[in-house]
Amino acid sequence: MHQPLRKVSNPYWVLGLLTLVNTFGFIDRIVIQTLVQPIKIDLALSDAELGILGGLSFAVLHALLSIPVARLAEQRSRVVIIAIGTALWSIATSLCGATASFAQLMLARIGVGIGEAAGVPASTSLISDYFPRSRRASAIAIFMLAVPLGAMIGGAGGGWIAQQYSWRTAFVAAGLPGIVLAILVLLTIREPERGRFDQEAQASDTPPLKHVLRRFIEIRSLRYLVIGTTISTTAGYGINYFIPAYYGRRFGLDFAEAGMISGLIGSVPGILGIIGGGFLADRWARRNPRVYALIPMAGFLLTAPLYLWAFTQRDWVGFSTLLAATALIQFSYIPISAAVIQNMMHPRMRASASAIVNLLYSLIGLGLGPLCVGALSDHFGTLDPASPAGGLQHAMMLFALLYLLGGLFLAISSRTVRDDLERATHGG
Repeated sequence: MHQPLRKVSNPYWVLGLLTLVNTFGFIDRIVIQTLVQPIKIDLALSDAELGILGGLSFAVLHALLSIPVARLAEQRSRVVIIAIGTALWSIATSLCGATASFAQLMLARIGVGIGEAAGVPASTSLISDYFPRSRRASAIAIFMLAVPLGAMIGGAGGGWIAQQYSWRTAFVAAGLPGIVLAILVLLTIREPERGRFDQEAQASDTPPLKHVLRRFIEIRSLRYLVIGTTISTTAGYGINYFIPAYYGRRFGLDFAEAGMISGLIGSVPGILGIIGGGFLADRWARRNPRVYALIPMAGFLLTAPLYLWAFTQRDWVGFSTLLAATALIQFSYIPISAAVIQNMMHPRMRASASAIVNLLYSLIGLGLGPLCVGALSDHFGTLDPASPAGGLQHAMMLFALLYLLGGLFLAISSRTVRDDLERATHGG
């Protein structure tokens, strides 16, 4: 007889499996951006409608449910919550392939958002109880590799499947693996003791949500860090959602080529940027904790001019080279900001804190980013109807300027982040 799978407490197994879950969650979230052009042709949609499918339809319930689900994760098994959420979003992604209208596809995307509300908040809280403070940015950097890995697999795989078969088949293929991963999470990950690496007392008590919100408001560096990263996340979601479509409209690439190139550009440099950001922050912060804000600040301030330069290129090689440079530097903030938030929170505040930030990133960043770029593209397109990519180009160049504003808020955060982290470490 086969022996049943045994639950383990090995932090590297837990981190690896949660990273894989997060990767397929990100694939299911963003595969639609690779399929923008075939969906636009098949369902005769505007760029604004495509922006709704990629943004608001996913983001609204995803964001609103993330806080109550996170509060549940402060008190109940995070492992069970992650497994249920993974199964739900995977099924909903596959159902996207069975839709035949804008309304049906929007409802399926809402389902994906509902399932993913359970993912990152519970996972980052779980990781924080498997790794001590001094290693959390590095651990979360590995977990956040889901972003570039998901971009690569979703871009290359989704584009190729859409080219060879159909965009509906691509959705089905993206969704099915998550069901297997949900079972593995449930059967193999052991729920750890909360707050075992932290000095704060009474980790068994779950503070009210208002206390979590108060920390965000009262801690100056945290407040400005969240504002700056939310602004930059809005720019990133808005621009990256339409990159595969831009390859087709500007340079004439087919679905497979556009998906492959955009996936590779978003993955390899993105992986280096995320790992580099997390590990450098952990190393340099021992001497100067201000780097937790300074590294993302530098990335944002460099990303804006690189994007503007990229959108002036007349061939896809030059455009891709500069796009790769932006991916190398713009994603370093992801593990760093997540680690700072976790380190500044009580052990039973962490899932809720992650959910609050996720709400902002989802409602404002993912919800409004693609919609605003799509609406601007439609507007600018009417001014220059002879150019298939002109409207989209102007919309994305305008949005790239948001990175400068994000960098300004990170500069403000850097002034007090050292003292704020010191107080949080000693239970303040």
